[in-house]
Amino acid sequence: MRPNVHEPDLGDLVVVLLASTLAGLRDRLASDGFDPAAELVADLVEVTDDYLTSVSA
Repeated sequence: MRPNVHEPDLGDLVVVLLASTLAGLRDRLASDGFDPAAELVADLVEVTDDYLTSVSA
């Protein structure tokens, strides 16, 4: 068993909503031509996705 695994809680729901919002922002920035900012937000999306995959279902 991995030591960082925990049962999902309300905080994890907030992270899901954050990841969704960041993904939308990333897409909007990219479509508006703000590529450096879109890449930064994409990194944040990746971090939140990695966190969510580490939480057990």
